[in-house]
Order: sequence, then structure tokens, then C-alpha cells
Amino acid sequence: MIFLHDFRDLRTASTETLSSTFNEAFSDYIVPMHLTPSILEQKMKAENIQRAWSIGAFNGNELGAFILHGVDNNEHPTVLYNGGTGVIPAFRGQHLIQKMYEQFIPYYKQQGIRKILLEVISSNLPAIKAYTNSGFHKVRVFRCYKGVVNVHKTAPGINIRENNTPEWTLLSTFMDMEPSWSNMVSSIQRERPATSTWEAVFNGEVVGYISVNKESRRIRNIAVHPAFRRKGIANALLQYVAQELDGPMSIINIDEKNQEIGAFLEQAGLQYFLSQYEMAVEL
Repeated sequence: MIFLHDFRDLRTASTETLSSTFNEAFSDYIVPMHLTPSILEQKMKAENIQRAWSIGAFNGNELGAFILHGVDNNEHPTVLYNGGTGVIPAFRGQHLIQKMYEQFIPYYKQQGIRKILLEVISSNLPAIKAYTNSGFHKVRVFRCYKGVVNVHKTAPGINIRENNTPEWTLLSTFMDMEPSWSNMVSSIQRERPATSTWEAVFNGEVVGYISVNKESRRIRNIAVHPAFRRKGIANALLQYVAQELDGPMSIINIDEKNQEIGAFLEQAGLQYFLSQYEMAVEL
């Protein structure tokens, strides 16, 4: 077995190298994943993943393991988001995730980073152990849903319009839950034009919205003004977009404490399929 000791950032790694290494690392993953270079570029743009803040474990020029980090601020980041960690099969069993973090966390702390966030599938026990050994702890439990939208009751008198430049200051007040990294407003904005937002308008007032990645049909966010809930507005939004995009849909990272959203998704035809832990380490 070749042991990897060369840990450095990913500034010299091409998108093609990253995507091929990602796919090899995730070839036997719990959830099937395959990223083309263009899909990986889109993911990196949306999650603000920066090569300079990411980590690779190298065997010469061969990338054997990686941690992709997004930043909360391009100039003076204080939070990193682990948007993907992988070790190709040939280099597993070397505790590389723990070793990469052991080497880089002191540097991150010196550079002003105060927290690192990530999500991990709750049944992925080896990854959870690796993160726990690196100092991470569980923050929230997220539920994930997918399926074919099957809505029966919608609100009358609702006009739905697509708006690529919505007033996020207003729409953010509709949220009951702090979104996970990939579902935050900043991520939705970076993901344009792949992700679009539709607004529900009633008597000239915006009363709800839904943001969806058109290619993957993944819902990034859905919320209704508190004064207009339980009137079928969210159903109307979901039905409209499902018809527009024509296919099964998914939504991930719904806080399990927000049972109302989970119940709504299930009655709309989306089925719970797995849970994730949000984990964090404070530096």
C-alpha cells in the first residue's frame, strides 16, 4: 500500500482531475453520484467552493483524496463549508480525512476561520467517525425527500410568476428554518440561471415562493408568508413548478424539528428517503 503524506491545497487541480477523482471516490457510495466536469463546476459555483481553501492528498501528481471547501466570504472568510470529501479506494484505511484536517485546521485558524460545517448521511458511520475524530459534533438532523408531486388542493386566485431577481430581503422573512449551505439565499443566487425562483402573488402581494434547480429538479427553498399559510399556496407553487419541469423532484436538508414542512412534503407526494447530520467544528 502506498501511504499519502503530501497534503496541499487544490489550486493546481483541474476540474477534470477533481471530477474523475470525485467519481472514483464515490463509485461505491450509499447514494449513486456521478459528476461531469460541468456539473462539478456548477456545484463549486453555487457552494462557493474555492480551490485555495480546499485540501488534497497527493501521490506525486495523483490526487488520492480531497476535501472541497466553500467560503462564506471571498475577502475575509470566517466559515468554511465542506461540500464534498472523498478518498479513492486504493488509499482508504489511512485516516486521510483526519490527517488532512489535522494539518490544515491550525492554518485555517490562523487565517481567521472560526467554524467548519458539513453534512453527512446518518448511516455513513466511517465518515461520521472520521469527522468526530477531527473535532466535529452534530448540530442538526436533516430529512431528505424525493418523488413525483401529486397535489390535489391549491389556492384559488393565486398568480404564479417566475422572477430571476426577487426581493430576497422580503422572501427571507417567510422562512421558519435556517437553510443548510446549499439552500441559502446566497447559494441560490450563485446558482442562477440553473436555479430559478417562482413567486405566488395574491392581490398584488407576494405571499410565497419556491426556488428550484431546473436541471436536477431539486427544490432549494420553499416558504409562504406566515399570514397566508394553510391556504394551499405552497401546494400551488409545487404543482406549478412540477408541471413546468415535468419530472420527479427532490428536496434535501429539512430540519427534522420542522415537522410541518415534512408533513406538507409527504402529503404532496414526496417521500422521505434518508437523513443527514449537519456537523460543525469551532476553531
